[in-house]
Amino acid sequence: MLVPRIVDLLKKAGRDDVLLIVGGIIPDADIESLEAAGVARVFTPGASLDEIGSWLESALDSREILQ
Repeated sequence: MLVPRIVDLLKKAGRDDVLLIVGGIIPDADIESLEAAGVARVFTPGASLDEIGSWLESALDSREILQ
């Protein structure tokens, strides 16, 4: 699978700071394992730009607070 390979390469490169977001037609059964592997969020078809934008804004804001 492509996403686990990307997660692995990011970890090997020491890039834990990269916020990996996945979208598309992804089986519900795979979402939990993708998030457990390091994907920050999975957006499936039907996710609105408002939903994605709000989540991204919140995720980035929380990173600024932690720094």
